[in-house]
Amino acid sequence: MIALLLPLMVLAALGFVLSLIVHVMALAGYVPPGGEAVFAMHFGVFIVWLPTVLLSLRLNHTLKSRHSWKRSLAGSPRWMRYATYGLFAYAIVNFLIVAHLTGDQPKAPGVTPTLLRGFSGHWMFFYGMAFSMLYSVYRKPWLLSVAKCPSGHRVDHADRFCSSCGAALPQRDAGT
Repeated sequence: MIALLLPLMVLAALGFVLSLIVHVMALAGYVPPGGEAVFAMHFGVFIVWLPTVLLSLRLNHTLKSRHSWKRSLAGSPRWMRYATYGLFAYAIVNFLIVAHLTGDQPKAPGVTPTLLRGFSGHWMFFYGMAFSMLYSVYRKPWLLSVAKCPSGHRVDHADRFCSSCGAALPQRDAGT
């Protein structure tokens, strides 16, 4: 899986840039050349998203109750984490705006800028989130391993003390 990180990161970055271009064009009222061919972006999302979800499940193996973005993005720089959270918020707001703009209107034939705006907002989030998680693991591959306290209890990599026995845990950095 580690050997696939760089090609997947390149694909995710390329997908993000292309979806951003489509989104800006849609906001300006234009449909990119090729029209419906732009929907091939859907396939790219699945290509990068499946490995990203599998990595996320591995990264969150010690959490008992739910998935944690904080854990999945632990190896990413702070600005990248905040940008990813911002993309998530933007995708929701953009979806609500597009739903409002198209709610009472009859369906227009062909590809419209509003339709592309709706899809590209989600593409940006999925490609951006995939890149951030893949980059996180690329920077700190040890996050995929199971961390244990000196007594052998499973702990989270970010923990400072074992919740079972109270033992102090050594702190890891990117070089460990």
